[in-house]
Amino acid sequence: MEKSGQRDKEKLGEMFDDLLLLYQLIQKNIFNNNSIGNRGKMSFTIYSILSMLKSADKLPISETAKQMCIKKQNMTYMADKLTEEGLIKRVPDINDRRVTNIIITDKGKEYVEKWQKNRIEEMRQNFTCFDDDDLERLLESVDNMKYVLSKVDNDLKKYR
Repeated sequence: MEKSGQRDKEKLGEMFDDLLLLYQLIQKNIFNNNSIGNRGKMSFTIYSILSMLKSADKLPISETAKQMCIKKQNMTYMADKLTEEGLIKRVPDINDRRVTNIIITDKGKEYVEKWQKNRIEEMRQNFTCFDDDDLERLLESVDNMKYVLSKVDNDLKKYR
């Protein structure tokens, strides 16, 4: 039993290293923060917030922070910046005056769509070295990871 436990720890260690490598490769080749139009750069976190709001209609700031795994005060700061840029709007909750919801504006929707369109084009260019089998294998791998990891985090299913 002890050998099995040690082997599991080793496998988890290898998986951890592989996931870190994958994270770096994805950051470098897909979410590399290139500029979009004349608006400058958008971080993956900002894109994720806007994308989540686009799917969810409105969310309390605290719930958005929870889903993004960031501190509420950091989310409040980001919400302030996104509000200043006109990408989101704060709306009081009609049922609980202590809660402030955020919603994506039309400008925010356009911004995230343009960012996504540019990222897809960059991916297309980066993936020209892949044949059809490579692309199919990559798509299947992403689907498998999404399936397995969604079992760990059921909250994300609500917004995807």
